[in-house]
Amino acid sequence: MLDYLKLNWKYLSGAALLHALFAGIFALTMISMSRNAPPPQLAIQAVVVDPSALNAAGRRQEQQERERQERAAQQRRQQEAEQQRQAQQEQARQQEEQQRKVQEEQQRLKEQQLQQQRLEQQRQAEQEKVRQQEEQQRQQAEARERQEAERKRQAELERQKKAEAERQRVAEIQRKQKEEAERRKAAEDARVQAKRESDLQRQLAEEEGRNQAASGGQLDAYRLMIMQRIERNWYRPPSARPGLDCRIKVAQAPGGTVLSAQVTECNGDAAVKQSIEAAVMRASPLPPPPDPRLFERNLILVFKPQD
Repeated sequence: MLDYLKLNWKYLSGAALLHALFAGIFALTMISMSRNAPPPQLAIQAVVVDPSALNAAGRRQEQQERERQERAAQQRRQQEAEQQRQAQQEQARQQEEQQRKVQEEQQRLKEQQLQQQRLEQQRQAEQEKVRQQEEQQRQQAEARERQEAERKRQAELERQKKAEAERQRVAEIQRKQKEEAERRKAAEDARVQAKRESDLQRQLAEEEGRNQAASGGQLDAYRLMIMQRIERNWYRPPSARPGLDCRIKVAQAPGGTVLSAQVTECNGDAAVKQSIEAAVMRASPLPPPPDPRLFERNLILVFKPQD
C-alpha cells in the first residue's frame, strides 16, 4: 500500500484537490443561494445538487487515472519482462560461449597431453637407442683399447731394442761431433782473435786519421757548415731574445738525412726550442764532412745565432 501511494501520489493528490474544488463550489453555491434567497413564500424553490453525480465524476476520473497508471505499469512490466528475456538470452549465449571455450580448452589440453605423451615416448625411444649405441661403442672401445695396449706393448719392446741401438749410434756420433766441435772451436777462436786484432788495427788507424783531420780544423769546418745550414732554415720567433744559447742533439743517417732533432738545453722559451728543431729538420740533408772519417751519426751542436 505504501509503495502504491509513493508511486501514485501525484494522481491521488490531484483527485483530492478535485474533490475539494467540487466541495468548495457546492459550499459557495449554497451560501450564495442563502443570501439572495427571496422572502419566504408558500411555495419553496430550491436548487438541488446531486452529490452522487459529483462523486461519480470523481470516480470516473480516478478510474481513468488508475487505468492509465495500470497501462503504464503494464508497459513497464512488459519492458522489464523483455529486458529480462534479453538478459536471459544474453546470459544463455555467454554460458554457451563459455562452455564452448571450456570444451575447446579441454580439447586443446587433451591434444597437448597426447602430443606430450608422443614426444615422451619418442624421447624414451631415442634415449634407448642412444643407450644401445653408447653400449655398443663402449664395447668396441674396450676391444680397441685391449688391441691398442697389446700393440703398444709390442711396440715398446721394439722401441727399447731400437733405442739401445740408437743410443750406441748416437754416442758414437756425439763423440765424433765433440771432437769436430773442439777442432772448429779452436779454428773459430783463432779466426775471432785474428779479426779482433785486425778490427783493432783498423779502428786505431781510423781514430788516428780522425784525430789528424780534427787537428787540421776539418771537424770545426764541418760543424760550422752544419750550423750555417740550420741558421739559414731558422725562422726567428718573436720571443727569441739576444744572446740565445742552445744545445741540439741531432741524429743523422749516412748521406746527411736528419732522423731526429731535440733541443736539450736552451735559454729560450718553448716557441724558440720548437723553431730550432723545425730548422734542423728543414736543413736535411746536412752537408757531408770534407773527410768521410769525420761523419758522426749522433751530433751535439751549439746553436748561437748572431743577433
